[in-house]
Amino acid sequence: MADPTPPLPAFAVAARYFDGQSAGARVVRGVAEQLKGRLQIIDEESGRLLAEWPLEDLRMIRDPGFGDGIVFFREGHDEARLNIASAQDAAALEAVAPNLRRVEVARGTWRKVLVWSGGAVAALLLLLFVILPTLSDRLAALIDPEQEEAIGLTVLGQVERMLGSHNGSGFCSTAAGDAALARMTERFTQHLDLAYPLKVKVIRNPMVNAFAAPGGHVVIVSGLLDKADTPEEVAGVLAHEIGHVANRDPLRLTLRTAGTAGIIAMVLGDFAGGAVVVLVSEQIMQASYTRDAEAGADAFAHELLGRAELPSADMARFFEKLRDRYGDVDGAMEYLASHPNLAGRAIAAREADTQTDGAFEPVLTDAEWDALKAICK
Repeated sequence: MADPTPPLPAFAVAARYFDGQSAGARVVRGVAEQLKGRLQIIDEESGRLLAEWPLEDLRMIRDPGFGDGIVFFREGHDEARLNIASAQDAAALEAVAPNLRRVEVARGTWRKVLVWSGGAVAALLLLLFVILPTLSDRLAALIDPEQEEAIGLTVLGQVERMLGSHNGSGFCSTAAGDAALARMTERFTQHLDLAYPLKVKVIRNPMVNAFAAPGGHVVIVSGLLDKADTPEEVAGVLAHEIGHVANRDPLRLTLRTAGTAGIIAMVLGDFAGGAVVVLVSEQIMQASYTRDAEAGADAFAHELLGRAELPSADMARFFEKLRDRYGDVDGAMEYLASHPNLAGRAIAAREADTQTDGAFEPVLTDAEWDALKAICK
């Protein structure tokens, strides 16, 4: 049976030839011979054969700088190029070159890609988990208290919106409740020397939580007041958050999160400034500090409770209550969590208790405690 697609006869195309060695171009005639599987490049002026390329090695690219023309080259060899301006000539040559659009992958390319990709991931992890935390510590020392307080107000505004209110409407206030909260706070502030005034508020939400924001802001969520049995339990949580304030942990967390958001923006695309504020606020509210920062805030709270002549046993009982209600992180997974496990924190709080005889002045009277618990009612 005859071959249904016999080889095309030899034909010539007009082109300009760049030899890859000099900047000049030669006007040439390309003679394609499908039967012999070759393209001869002949100088039009001298008739001299400049190059001979196997048709199977021919490749093509579109060069924006060459308009509608096509650039042909020989795969795996020198930098020589053949520019064909005529679409008809380019199509004729394309018809006899079997591998024109084939993309060659050099041996070892995928290994190189994997090595470079692994290096890029390692560099990103180093930046996120080593360089950024170190840099945030250094930057925190350069931000003055007034600037930090302004940052804290921005974060608090976003936290309030995330909890379903705005413009201060979510924060609770009654004369008796405010007075009770001020008395609890003063029990600690007389033993403190902070860079800015401590500003403690209660926000309405069923979450059992409390958190510190940059600039001396501490927020107690009303759900925590509902679950606490004694004012000393709340005082222990407040002392812990004051520890974060004293160590400027919220500012470091804010700077680290903002830096991470910037890196994410570079990797994944643009990241609006408002989205950065949202991300920072989520991290602040979730208290996503390092384990060392959490342990440091606990140790600060134990010492502060001792100076205020208050027991840390109530702080331990609150941790145990949270453990019984929400569970705990044990074993190897504990080292992947941001907080030390609740059982360990409870043990440390009991061991640090300086009021073991039970004789201490309550942080609030019964009436003040009732007023604080009712501040959001």
